[in-house]
Amino acid sequence: MKMFFRSILFCVIHWLGSDIHDVRTGQRIGRALLIPWRGRILVLGTGLALVPQFYPQIRPTFWKCELGFTRYPEPDFPHEPRA
Repeated sequence: MKMFFRSILFCVIHWLGSDIHDVRTGQRIGRALLIPWRGRILVLGTGLALVPQFYPQIRPTFWKCELGFTRYPEPDFPHEPRA
């Protein structure tokens, strides 16, 4: 029963949510519902770890900044097991 309500909740979030695009590449990362809550941004409906990042601006203004998201970069070091 709990899984049934969870699946319905995710369907509603997917229906109400918005597309999230990567700031750097412009590719679609996924779909999620963004809710501002007590100075935070709650990202509901995505299973990815997202990094908030400001969009580049032509003229720097601090009163209006656009916030976007990007994925964590892949590690750039090789996996070496301990000897």
